[in-house]
Amino acid sequence: MNENRFRILLVEDNPGDAFLVQTLLEEAGETFDIEHRINLAGALELLSHQGADQRFDVVLLDLTLPDSSGVQTISRIRDADGRVPIVVLTGHKDEELAFDALQHGAEDYLTKEFPDGRMIRRSIRYAIERSRSEQALKESEERYRKLVELAPELIAVLTGDRISYVNQQGLSILGFEDADTVTGISLFDLLLPDSREIAEEHIARYARGYNGRADFVILCRRSDGVSVELEVSAMAFTHEGDPAMLIVAEDVTEKRKIERQLVQTSKLATLGEMAASVAHEMNQPLNVIRMAADTCALQYDMDGVSPAFQREKLDLISGQTERMAEIIRHLRVYSRPDEDDFELFEPMQAVERAVNMVEHDCHLAGIAVDVVISPMPCQVSGRLVQLEQVLVNMLTNSRDAIVESHEDFGNVGGLIRVTATVDAENQLLRIAVNDNGGGIPQDAIDLIFHPFFTTKDVGKGTGLGLSVSYGIVEGMGGEIEARNEGDGACFEIILPAVNIGMKIEAPAPPASGMTPREKYHNDAAQVLRRSNIRIMVVDDEIDAMEIISAYLEGQGYAVSAANDGEDALAMAGVMAPDILITDIRMPQMDGNQLIRAIRERKPMIPVIVMTGHPGDAEMPLDTGEDAPVMVMAKPLDLKELLAVIEELVIALDIGASGDGGDAPLLA
Repeated sequence: MNENRFRILLVEDNPGDAFLVQTLLEEAGETFDIEHRINLAGALELLSHQGADQRFDVVLLDLTLPDSSGVQTISRIRDADGRVPIVVLTGHKDEELAFDALQHGAEDYLTKEFPDGRMIRRSIRYAIERSRSEQALKESEERYRKLVELAPELIAVLTGDRISYVNQQGLSILGFEDADTVTGISLFDLLLPDSREIAEEHIARYARGYNGRADFVILCRRSDGVSVELEVSAMAFTHEGDPAMLIVAEDVTEKRKIERQLVQTSKLATLGEMAASVAHEMNQPLNVIRMAADTCALQYDMDGVSPAFQREKLDLISGQTERMAEIIRHLRVYSRPDEDDFELFEPMQAVERAVNMVEHDCHLAGIAVDVVISPMPCQVSGRLVQLEQVLVNMLTNSRDAIVESHEDFGNVGGLIRVTATVDAENQLLRIAVNDNGGGIPQDAIDLIFHPFFTTKDVGKGTGLGLSVSYGIVEGMGGEIEARNEGDGACFEIILPAVNIGMKIEAPAPPASGMTPREKYHNDAAQVLRRSNIRIMVVDDEIDAMEIISAYLEGQGYAVSAANDGEDALAMAGVMAPDILITDIRMPQMDGNQLIRAIRERKPMIPVIVMTGHPGDAEMPLDTGEDAPVMVMAKPLDLKELLAVIEELVIALDIGASGDGGDAPLLA
């Protein structure tokens, strides 16, 4: 529209009314170009052929034309030009029709009893401005609609706990094809149990009038049963006049998976670097075991066997194997993927374990490790093994920095100091690792926590350790800082602490009394019961199989033994076991295959799995949902094995009626 001149289409079949409109506009001093048509067909013809630079600014429309009447006339004008504003002209007795016309899209109406041209001009200007505003609103709504629909995040509106709207990406994330299948259902129906309480808390908070932003994480189950992790940001919102909650959520399932893989990669890289230290720790007890066994054998060679001496050395061997088992257990826990939920733990344990892992390597490099731990106990929330991983990474970085620095400037005595202090006033735990390795280059301090950034020589670092450590500490609600202090670097972990000053007591040891052997031989009913219970032991390590079998026979159980799965299955067909004890990794038929085969014949047989591989203890065994499966890590503690067997016997009432498992398993 020319700002100083209107272009008007007048659709009026009464020549007198048409002349009056034009005359009044001229008298009002309005400049305009007017096209007059006496019927709808002529108007439609003109509208359909108007050029982009010759568009009409307004249509003055009579609703009683020869070829059209009523509000349908407005619709037909809109079909020809959806943007042109319409002012309806009506007789003085047709105001009801005029109001109806407004409901059907007209911007304004005028009765034909025109008092002067100013009223016509005012109505035209109002119609044009209203049309512009409505068009701008429509375009704005369309832009935002497209932004929402094309957004890579889930965007949804909740009215209470009900889903009122969800965008296309939200449907894809949740595994739905049609919005109608989601609209109206409760958000709680899509959540995993652990996330329901989180969602309830925030929904109730907004229902009470909270207007700020909230960020939280929830786990949803897709329509196909797959779980997805969502990082949610929420704000108060109004939907169709009602208070509601707008949520924007990012699917971080793959991101979390990659983060876990990076954490695992970093841990395994650290273990690889510490292989020499681990070998030393294992060689120490092996050396003691070898010497104790040799001295026992020497007594037999010299015909001077002393039972007391033999007992002492056997106890020593048992103690050293337990020492080795503890090292292996520690490595197994450290190296396994982190799947456990956060829990409260004592952080000083992580400090002690991390120092123990790297102390030997440090001493070999001539580096002293000084540890100062706060006497005030506290707890933090997270995973103990992950905090240990962070500390191991910081300690090995300090060791490497000192070694490299001393190669350049000579050996002046390396020192790593680990301090753990509790700030009770601010409820914080501070763990600092200081070294005298020359410090961090100033231009690297701001980059030190970036993924794949390293100050080490090529081939000596992955660049993942500190990045992963930063993510772990941040996930625990804390901070990790790097700075230079004195002649070296300082890395400080700051974590929120709870239960400050409260000592968590370890469970009291059981009261001493009769030995298990004495209790067994003094209980005739137990002797009879064990003789009615058949246990099958399966292990491809023949020495281990024979030792376990002999031990259990000595405890009064009936035992069958095999060194592979196929032999075990054949024996089970002759004498059915009541309890199966099996290794997992065996040639030909492995432990999982054996369990499945036996449970096809005896579905509820209890199973004790022995494994010397770190991954096996964590792997799910597809052997039935309700049948009991116990997992024990090698090296096996025979007393612990006996306790597990007794627990199964009592819980499942095995052997109580004298009906042992000697009946064959029918194929």
